[in-house]
Amino acid sequence: MENTGYKSFETLERYYTDDNTSTGETKPNVVTDPDYIAPFLDTANCPPGARFYNSKQTKIVAKNNCGPGYVGSDETLTAYANQFVSNESVLDANNQAIAWLDANAQIYANNVGVCTIAPITNPTVPTLQYAYYGGETMTLQWPNFIDPGAITYQLYRSINGGTPMLLQTSTDTFYYDKLSNDVTYSYQIRINSNGYTSPYSNTVTVIGRSS
Repeated sequence: MENTGYKSFETLERYYTDDNTSTGETKPNVVTDPDYIAPFLDTANCPPGARFYNSKQTKIVAKNNCGPGYVGSDETLTAYANQFVSNESVLDANNQAIAWLDANAQIYANNVGVCTIAPITNPTVPTLQYAYYGGETMTLQWPNFIDPGAITYQLYRSINGGTPMLLQTSTDTFYYDKLSNDVTYSYQIRINSNGYTSPYSNTVTVIGRSS
């Protein structure tokens, strides 16, 4: 350990007062002894060694102990300035800080981080099915999409080959439509999951007929 600049004594030795020679008797220098000598600054005989301190260092790590379908938040562990000391260099002190971050950042992130629902960037394209009973009765249906987040279904309809228009946004997995005679209806659906929208489904086309 480098010198601090203070001189201290482990033992005390007794001397004769008449000729200043040693009696050969020694005892520990402890604070409870009336003869105790406290450390005192003596930079001439005990020059203090150089000390170097780290600069602020950080490491960002994602929480990685979330369950399936969830992602962990990014958390930052900080080694503050002057937290680590070196007798060699600032670089050495910084390396101590970095090693500490490497050893503890993941533990810290797992303890303080939060888990959120993982977004599905490519929801499955749904399959649109229908049942037509003639006349005005038309039933559309599609399978429920399983996702831990919020899901809505966007149903589009075009009439006689026109531009598809959004007909319904809902969590339902079915839709009843009334058809007019000799009018061509085309339907498609998309899934919206956590803000991500799937491609369009297959197209169901039905021509309204009199029953």
